[in-house]
Amino acid sequence: MKDNSYVSDYVAITEALSKQGKETLRLDELEENEVLEVVVQTTTRLPFLDDQVPVLTLSDGRLYIPVFTVCHALGIRPDIHIRRWRRLVLWVSARKLPFQTEKRGKRQVWCLLISQVPFLYSLFDWKLVAPGRRLQLHRATEAQIRLADQAYQQMQREYKAMRQALFTFMTTFEDIDAVRSAQAQVFGSRLDGGSADVLTELCERGRSLFAQATTHTRKMLQEQGELPVVDLFRIDADNQVIDTFSMPLLPIVPPEDRERFFAFMGLLTAWQQEITAFWNERGRWPDIGK
Repeated sequence: MKDNSYVSDYVAITEALSKQGKETLRLDELEENEVLEVVVQTTTRLPFLDDQVPVLTLSDGRLYIPVFTVCHALGIRPDIHIRRWRRLVLWVSARKLPFQTEKRGKRQVWCLLISQVPFLYSLFDWKLVAPGRRLQLHRATEAQIRLADQAYQQMQREYKAMRQALFTFMTTFEDIDAVRSAQAQVFGSRLDGGSADVLTELCERGRSLFAQATTHTRKMLQEQGELPVVDLFRIDADNQVIDTFSMPLLPIVPPEDRERFFAFMGLLTAWQQEITAFWNERGRWPDIGK
C-alpha cells in the first residue's frame, strides 16, 4: 500500500466524518452524480500482512477489499464482526460492490478501501487467533498508527498553509479594489474614449473578481473557525511539557475550496497583468499607493 494513496484516502474519509449533518454519510455520497463501477477483480496482499485476498479496482482507481475475505484470512467469523463493525464510524468508507465468487456467481458484498482495512485488525478480540497471528497484528497496527499520524501531520501542514494564504489575501488586497477605482476616476479622464471604455471594462471585471474571491475566502475562514479545536502539548525526552498550542481536531481543507481559491488568485494575477499592460502601453502607470 502506497503511503500517498493512504494519505489521500485518509483525508477524504476525515472530511466525510466531519460532516455531521447526516446520520449515515457514505464516502461515495461525496461524489455527486458519479457512478463508479468495478473495472477489474484481482488479488492483493493484505496491508502489513502476507495473506492474499481479492481486491476490486473501481473506475476511479480506488482499491476495495471484500470485508468477509479479510475475516476469513484472519480466521474470525464474518457475520458476527461485520454486524458490529457496521455501527462504527469506520464504515463511512464502506461500499457494497459486486464480487465474483467461485460457486455463487456475482453477489453484493461489503467492501472497504484498502487503506482502511488495517483498522479492522484492532477491532476484534485477538484471543480468537493464534499467538503468531497476534504478533503480526500488533506490528501491523503499529504501522497503521504511524501512517495515520503521517496523514494527520500532512493535513495540519496543509491547513496552516491554506489559512495563512487566506489571511494574506484578506490583509493584502483588502483595499485594492477601492484604490483601483480611485485610479480609474483620476486617470481615466485623461484617456481618449476607446481607452476609457477599455479601462472601465477592466475595472468592472476586477471588481467582480475581487468580490467573488473575497466572498469565497470569508466562507473558507468561517468554516475553518467552526471546526472543533483541541489543545495539544509538545513534550521533551523527559516527558516535560515544553509547548502548548491549539489545532482543529480535524484540520480539513476541502480540495474543491482550495482549488477554487487558487483559481481566483490566478484570475486576479492575470487581471493585474492586464492592468499593468494597459498603463504601460499608454506610457503611464499610476502609483497604487497614492
